[in-house]
Amino acid sequence: MATDLHIISNCRSFTQNTIKEHKDEFLAELKALKLDHITVIGSGKLTGDWEYEFPEIYCEKQDKILPDTEAKELISFNSPFVFNIRVYENCIELITIYKYRFLYEDEKTDYINEFRKNIYDIISIFGGTEIIYLADNACDKLAEYLECQVWEGVSYYDIKKDMINKKLPFVSDYDNLKLNNLNYRNIKEIVFDNFKDLQQ
Repeated sequence: MATDLHIISNCRSFTQNTIKEHKDEFLAELKALKLDHITVIGSGKLTGDWEYEFPEIYCEKQDKILPDTEAKELISFNSPFVFNIRVYENCIELITIYKYRFLYEDEKTDYINEFRKNIYDIISIFGGTEIIYLADNACDKLAEYLECQVWEGVSYYDIKKDMINKKLPFVSDYDNLKLNNLNYRNIKEIVFDNFKDLQQ
């Protein structure tokens, strides 16, 4: 079972009304980033650009799809690029095409600066300044934070505070993340990035 890499970020606070009011601005700013399209083996490069969609739910009684007003996610921005985005009231989640192990692989060195720059450009659109990397599929503490807190609408700062209270070590030096030290059942560190080098 693959363990996917997820990213959460702080952001300004949003409501359904502010999202509806600014969704086209966010979309235009995302499109202006001009990210590289994903190349799929056997199919070539994907085409298209960013699009947004609001959460929906199937109503059996009416036999149609309706807006899901109870969803914690306010809007998602989907793309043929490395990232998709889910926006919550006080948190942004970036879903990537990478596996969590990407952060620990030696080969990441060639891509990590561009990867970080793209992340920073995306979160900046929503008022974000820092990130924490999480993972899914029962990856020790990381999946629990993702599935039980992010997806339930808990704010980024409350999640970060909980990690600090549990004395989980925060690591920001990507060069020190080595694959032979990665044990999905016993993650010892929280990989954190505040992009200080990009904010100068």
